[in-house]
Amino acid sequence: MKKQLRNITKYSALTIAMLSGTTQAASFTKDGYTLDVKGIIGGYYTQTDCKRDSTSAAWSSFSACLYGIGANDGEDVASVQNGYLPGWINFITTHTTENGLNLKAHFGFAPGTSNPGDFGGRAAINQGVGDVRNVYLSINNENGTLLLGRNAGLFQYNGTLSDITVPGVGTQAETAGAFNTTFGAVSTGYTYMSFMPQITYTTPNVDGLQASIGIFQPLAISGPTVGATPYTVTDTPMIQGSVSYDIEGGSKLWASFVTQDASHTESQGGKEVTATGFEIGGRLVVGDFTANLSGFKGDGLGDGVMFVGALDAAGNEIETEGYLANVGYKFGANKLSAQYGVTKNNDIDGAENESVSIVYLRDVSKSLNFVLEYTAQTTSQTGFSDAEANTISTGMIWFF
Repeated sequence: MKKQLRNITKYSALTIAMLSGTTQAASFTKDGYTLDVKGIIGGYYTQTDCKRDSTSAAWSSFSACLYGIGANDGEDVASVQNGYLPGWINFITTHTTENGLNLKAHFGFAPGTSNPGDFGGRAAINQGVGDVRNVYLSINNENGTLLLGRNAGLFQYNGTLSDITVPGVGTQAETAGAFNTTFGAVSTGYTYMSFMPQITYTTPNVDGLQASIGIFQPLAISGPTVGATPYTVTDTPMIQGSVSYDIEGGSKLWASFVTQDASHTESQGGKEVTATGFEIGGRLVVGDFTANLSGFKGDGLGDGVMFVGALDAAGNEIETEGYLANVGYKFGANKLSAQYGVTKNNDIDGAENESVSIVYLRDVSKSLNFVLEYTAQTTSQTGFSDAEANTISTGMIWFF
């Protein structure tokens, strides 16, 4: 029963990616109920060299070094922090009812380690590092799975998991915890899947083919920090859907979408917009070689986090697109991977947000990894100089 639930029910996107194959840190069974405890813990030293000035491109909400301390004068930014993954403790209870329903309750708490502030500001008294990502009930039988609560979204779920910097750091290391974590390759190749309130149905897995559809709590659709008035009236739900096909040996194909309407208040004129996004991707696994390629396109989707930076100054939907490509090779206890990702704003001439990452990962012991990473992020726009952030990071992470 536990194996069936693990294969059919998505209880946490990043937890599945990094904890699959590990045993529970603790497992208790009594009177037909099983409580499993799993987690993630780690830390990194990061050093970011920021290069930007008053003429540098900053069209994206997540432009290179936009929020970094010392970013305007080229000084390095040092941090000791968690990476793309926060600390994460997961309590998962499973139970089979008398009429054959497989129930699962999941509480996932994800605290960070940095002293956060507003976009890079630091103070010793700042301790707001909590983050609850998973609070849901799932109900499963031979007809599929119904999930109710807060969990990872469907749109760009697999694109997020394919990012090689998930166990490392990636971009936005210089924010020093303002977002609780760093950002991997978010906004430089894909839109972050986010953890959101939802009611989602997932079909049974039929020979590797599986689909999901769900209604989600709608979000405000916003533009830049100055300019367009955000669309905050959300009287219909967001809809997300996905389909995937698992191929024997670890290869995979997938696609996903998101759509949502929002409007101004009546006092603001009542104008409506519709945000949409589409993704397609695949993974190829041949022996110790792995390659991932995914791409997305959206209107009013945003430039990194869903519906953030989604409008121009006139309140019209911005068109964005991008792709993420990486390759990796495992040799013994070592894995070396390289990645390139880019997100483009098609409504601004020459607007690109791109990153390159090289990641070395070594299995020190089962589920304990040493990570050494270099990530370079560049934000470009015609008529502006480039903004650049070059980060070297090293640390360890344990999946238990």
